[in-house]
Amino acid sequence: MEIADFYHIVGQQELSVSKSAFCQQRQKIDCLFFYCLHLMLVNSFYTHYQQKIKRWQGLRLIAVDGSTSYLLNKEEIVNYFGTHGNQRGKVPMARVLTAYDVLNEITINAGIYPIADSEQKLALSWLNSYEEDMLLIYDRGYPGFASIFHHQEQERPQPFLMRCALGFNAVVKDFVASPARELVTTFQVDKPTRRELFSQGFILPKGSTVQVRLIKIKLDNGLIEVLATNLFDTEKYPYQMFKKLYSLRWEIETRYNCLKNKLQMELYSGHKVGNLKQDFYISIFLANLQAILSKPPQEYLEKAFDKRKYKYSINENVTIGILKNRIITLFLHQQPDEILRQLEDLIIKHSEPVRPNRNVPRIKHFKRRAGKYQALSNYKRAF
Repeated sequence: MEIADFYHIVGQQELSVSKSAFCQQRQKIDCLFFYCLHLMLVNSFYTHYQQKIKRWQGLRLIAVDGSTSYLLNKEEIVNYFGTHGNQRGKVPMARVLTAYDVLNEITINAGIYPIADSEQKLALSWLNSYEEDMLLIYDRGYPGFASIFHHQEQERPQPFLMRCALGFNAVVKDFVASPARELVTTFQVDKPTRRELFSQGFILPKGSTVQVRLIKIKLDNGLIEVLATNLFDTEKYPYQMFKKLYSLRWEIETRYNCLKNKLQMELYSGHKVGNLKQDFYISIFLANLQAILSKPPQEYLEKAFDKRKYKYSINENVTIGILKNRIITLFLHQQPDEILRQLEDLIIKHSEPVRPNRNVPRIKHFKRRAGKYQALSNYKRAF
């Protein structure tokens, strides 16, 4: 049906190909093509939209976080990505990592890897790809002496903000127990970390340290969080900024929700590793394309409805549905301006009010270990 719909959209109803022919031709396209297409879109956005790029204290805020993806139970896929489970059973699963510009709603990098790969090591392997005006925000699974060392002790230190577990080390424990709300201190390298860094080509004498600034934050529910950063300038980055700053990291969780439930990233269309990677990078590309095409309508809504009781925003799920078939004509049309105007009008038509102070608690869903793809019950496929 998808093949038939494609030929109908491009006005070639008399043409047709078999499912087998489509699958065979698909194997000839390297997934790297779709990854490069994604990077080209990201670079084009920052180049042509640069005057409107949103920043925090002059920095782009990049949240880095991982997730997992349930896969098809096929031999080739299992052999490449591996399985995850316990004594009750195992399921094919992949490791997913993304870096997301939370203010501009753009995924700047993404990858899908075998489940056995370390999320922390994968994140460090991306470090040289970031630019100096990017502040990297990590959850509590990422801090460590080696991670802080790689961010801080280099020719161009990379700005970072990491959440630490309250029992991360003795320094953090003492800080939590103290009345201080911030502290500039040092973490000392231990023997296993020295060996790890030595294997990477770094020779650290015994007792080597890295400097960090610790921030203690009390949440509205009374819980304490400790943040570690290399933003040492207390005048430019005062203590009061960090609670709201770290809360912006939540936007990457919202992006995973879009990828998995609205774009249905885990609903793969092929049974081979290459097909799966094609689908993954296409999902990332489409999510970015949707975000970019939605920016002009969003700017219009903010100006046109500024005197209404509520602010208005586009409906992301409906927008994804609107884009489905129009993406094909958008790429094939020699002059896509008219199609873009139609898209903007439709997106604005389906806007909805944003009601403030709505706080919905996070509910973790558990999927069954057998059977086909299962979406969460409160989402319906729009794409």
